[in-house]
Amino acid sequence: MELHHVDTEDGWRVRLFRFPGDKPVLFVHGMGANHYNFDLNERHSLARHVARAGYDCWVVELRGRGESQKLEGKGDDWDFEDFLNQDLKACLATLAEHNPGPVHWVGHSMGGMLGLAMAASEMADSLRSLTLFGTPLGFSGQWMLKAWGAMAQVHRVLPTMDQEKWGRRMLPLVRRNRKAVDFFLRFLANPDNVDEETSLDIFEKLVTNEAPGIILQFSDWVRSGHVRSKNKQVDYTEALNRVRTPSLFISGVQDRMSPPKNTRRWISRLASKEKRFLELSVKTGFSADYGHGDLLMGKRAPEEVYPLAVNWLREVDEQLKIS
Repeated sequence: MELHHVDTEDGWRVRLFRFPGDKPVLFVHGMGANHYNFDLNERHSLARHVARAGYDCWVVELRGRGESQKLEGKGDDWDFEDFLNQDLKACLATLAEHNPGPVHWVGHSMGGMLGLAMAASEMADSLRSLTLFGTPLGFSGQWMLKAWGAMAQVHRVLPTMDQEKWGRRMLPLVRRNRKAVDFFLRFLANPDNVDEETSLDIFEKLVTNEAPGIILQFSDWVRSGHVRSKNKQVDYTEALNRVRTPSLFISGVQDRMSPPKNTRRWISRLASKEKRFLELSVKTGFSADYGHGDLLMGKRAPEEVYPLAVNWLREVDEQLKIS
């Protein structure tokens, strides 16, 4: 693995972890997460799996987490547009320097939302495909999220909770009584589909602090139903009809962040000629009813989910070769 540092126009330095190969793939993590989203450990690493298939895999760690920090002064706030227009545009430029050509974008949750926003922008030609895990395109009928969105308004007057510290504090509880934390996991994954060792890694390595800016923006999304810019001038949900990039959506039947019924409804808006939807459940032939985070970290995700992504990338490449 190689480590690269990318400087943004607004004075931040973000990290890219690279597993060298052929065609470039950019992995973008979700909100409140970091690069471990796609490289948690030797077994649960979609990035390493795709790299073993011959691809040039780059895993970004967006600003505000790990060593992706402001070069000078204090950087304690950021939002969706900072990720999109600063971090990720700079990352795409770096990939183009090392491996010219369109990039396969693989995103989980917010990482997929960023991919859709990029595909609807003037940067669309830089993308070869989208592979989106548990990605909300809009929000509808999720009363628990709406309740959270209302409560999140306290961030206007209170500092952001130190999620990393709380994650570490949860470790002893996870070790003593797994059932005690199932309530906390349920909204982010199907806890029955995550083994104990992986749960410990998640709490120890993956949980990451976020800034008030992105938390308040997410609060606006769940309350309004639409994904939109901080200034509300750009509606990314309404811009879905400008997305022409080949897109694969992978959803868990128990995903409470991005329910399959919502995803199906929004997908119809995409202008992509090639767009597919896969729902992972026992009924559709999988070992478990998948949720949100376990799409990548489920007990058998490496065997039955990761190959879906590789097969899709190869199929898109083959279609482009023919055309």
